[in-house]
Amino acid sequence: MKLLPYSNGLRKVSMKKHRTPKDIAKLILIIVGMLLVVGFVYQKISNFIAKETLRQRVDYTTVDDRRMDFRLKGEGEYTVVFDGEIGGNLEQWTPVVDELSNDNVNTFVYNRRGYGYSDLGAERTPEEQAQDLKILLRKAGAPEPYILVGEGYGSLVLTSFVEQFKDSVAGVMLINPLDESYIGTKEYNKKQIITKLRRKIEKIGSNFGLTELLDKLNLDVTLDDFENSLSGDELEEFKTQRTKTKYTTAVYSEMNNLSKGLSNSQKPGVFAGMPYYLMSNSESESLKNLGDESLTKVFKTGSTSTFSGLNGTENVVNGIRYIVKELQSK
Repeated sequence: MKLLPYSNGLRKVSMKKHRTPKDIAKLILIIVGMLLVVGFVYQKISNFIAKETLRQRVDYTTVDDRRMDFRLKGEGEYTVVFDGEIGGNLEQWTPVVDELSNDNVNTFVYNRRGYGYSDLGAERTPEEQAQDLKILLRKAGAPEPYILVGEGYGSLVLTSFVEQFKDSVAGVMLINPLDESYIGTKEYNKKQIITKLRRKIEKIGSNFGLTELLDKLNLDVTLDDFENSLSGDELEEFKTQRTKTKYTTAVYSEMNNLSKGLSNSQKPGVFAGMPYYLMSNSESESLKNLGDESLTKVFKTGSTSTFSGLNGTENVVNGIRYIVKELQSK
């Protein structure tokens, strides 16, 4: 209350400070900034705890001073090298590797940059990822020649590998490979818009805890065909790693490679002179023409499941054994 001048009356005075729209906007920015800082610190602590507590069940070496995970098992005349779908780690091939344990082959699985415990580094095209793999195989001591087994995105990396290092390759198996003539179309990219947007949000959000929140609310992008086939330590490991920055960045980067058409290795005859086993649910002639007609075997599958190493193990093993048999019959 305050006396009015020249009067014995009183008037009510508000002690609250009047905030202008500019003040309110500034306050909101400060609060948002504080939340981002807290989220960033939380994410760093979460990343550190995950790195220290997860039991690392892989070997590793460095490629361009960046760690890359791998597992090399078995003994034999050929080394079967696996590369898989976007988003999955090397565990997608575990059932196949187990089935081949008594065969006369080596098996080699690895995590591309950003997956598992592999470091991230700069963005890599499929061609550059194939170069990384070549160095990794040499440093890991994986003996040549190689039988390459690629699914989805991994098929692009391994096709590029053949194009660049054909003398190191004895045979190829592609499982539902991405068709370069299709992934560069507007139709394909239109189908990927929503998923790519969600992956972009997860990439940004993984810097300050948002992606972990989306995961807890079941609002993140899930790989049901992959996760539903994992259990125990493998599942817990993946669940922990999938919300981290290096994983979300790697996934988004590989999706970008597709939308930008940064793969150009599916040339007719690229697999000429070697056994080529195509396991696919499509009728793409361009994929059949990658190898010699006399050395190409096509297995038509009606399955729409991804991660065939987990969900179609028998078919994958049969394809690999077919290639080995063809090579040994020469």
